[in-house]
Amino acid sequence: MFFAKGVLTTSDTLLKATLNRLSAKLGEKLIETAEEIAVITKEAPDKLKKEWENLKDEIYEEAERLENESNQESKYDSNVSKDSNSNKIQEKIDQIRTKVTELNQRI
Repeated sequence: MFFAKGVLTTSDTLLKATLNRLSAKLGEKLIETAEEIAVITKEAPDKLKKEWENLKDEIYEEAERLENESNQESKYDSNVSKDSNSNKIQEKIDQIRTKVTELNQRI
């Protein structure tokens, strides 16, 4: 028999009390963790969508930069090979835009 806080207890009762308290603490932690997971799960699609939008914006900005760069080169050089190169760059930009549009439609 044990004497704890003015109460006389047996080892059996003390063991049951310990298990009850541990169960309660674990239950609380489990609930807290489940709540955290629920919040993360709710936020994930929004974060993914935001990241996707940022990536698309960056791709379009890069495509415009390449296009502007290509246009500036065209102004200074009327060589046929440069025009051919500009056309290739423009085709590549168009392909990138098409792929972004396709990916956007999938999402």
